[in-house]
Amino acid sequence: MSGPPYMPWFNQGKMAQITIVGAGIVGMATASMLSHHHKVTVVARNLPGDKPSIEWASPWAGVSFIAGGCSSPAEAKMQLDAFAELWRWSDVYPESSIKKIPIEDFHDDKTEEDIWWKDYMPEFRFLPPESLPKGAKLGTAYKSLILNPDIFLPWLRQRLEGTGVQFKRMTLTSLSEARSLGHDVLINATGFGSLTLNDVRDQSVELIRGQTMLVKSNYDKLFMRDTGDTYTYVIPRLDGTAVLGGTRHKGSVDPNPDLDLCQDIVNRVNKNLPSHFSNNLQDYQIVRHNVGIRPSRVNGIRVEREVKDGQKIVHAYGVAGGGYIFSFGIARAARDLVEGYLFPHHPAKL
Repeated sequence: MSGPPYMPWFNQGKMAQITIVGAGIVGMATASMLSHHHKVTVVARNLPGDKPSIEWASPWAGVSFIAGGCSSPAEAKMQLDAFAELWRWSDVYPESSIKKIPIEDFHDDKTEEDIWWKDYMPEFRFLPPESLPKGAKLGTAYKSLILNPDIFLPWLRQRLEGTGVQFKRMTLTSLSEARSLGHDVLINATGFGSLTLNDVRDQSVELIRGQTMLVKSNYDKLFMRDTGDTYTYVIPRLDGTAVLGGTRHKGSVDPNPDLDLCQDIVNRVNKNLPSHFSNNLQDYQIVRHNVGIRPSRVNGIRVEREVKDGQKIVHAYGVAGGGYIFSFGIARAARDLVEGYLFPHHPAKL
């Protein structure tokens, strides 16, 4: 090995100042990664512990780790990195609400060759054809993860604050407004905010409305079925409740639950799991309706560097409904780009 040894910033007598814009799961995971060696401040309009709002997606998520939906090998690596970290946390931090759970995942539009995660998920197996719901072409089972964002986000904020991460409530109309914070690097983890920030305005960002129901249920394993057009799921919280979904509606930002969609969801859940769930909406004890806007991006996740208006920026957004699935993976990729700025002789990995 040639060249000088890689010396972390803190070993050189100072800590880099990092500002993360956005306190959703991507921003929080990135803060967790970077706070080991740098001074981190998270700024956002909405912060963990706030009452859930349509203005950000993370509090509304059902949150189960269902692999797939990647547009590149880099995105697949992010998923695997996130899964490894969350799996470890499920053992080390049971108070975080992360739990291991079996999943059955069915597809109408995939073959075994499409299932790239078969070599990585614990206890993975293909299900026999006779066990598949009517119309499904492929079924898989493996060990997965769930968490409750109502518990996890405030818990992670408290944990980060305990390590020195600062949280500031700020409403920005552009990233340039954050320059006064005096950081060395700014991370843009604003999700669909990147569509409206004046100095980003990424026209590839799509708003995709999702609606789910949190209901009383003792069902105890994950169920997912993706037909290519619709997807139906049951995400148990293992606390006597489960999240039923799901929907995809591009361009809608209506925060109000649609009762016709509720009926459609229970119809689909009943069709796939008739012995466990009714198709009569009146049979359900509904704890809460969840309506959130997923920050999707037509061109896939954006994790890249940009110098603009005197700021060194790392963009980290575009995860659609996969914020938790990519979380610590996108955070690790963002960390590598940050260190590429701070240590130009130590090349960034992405």
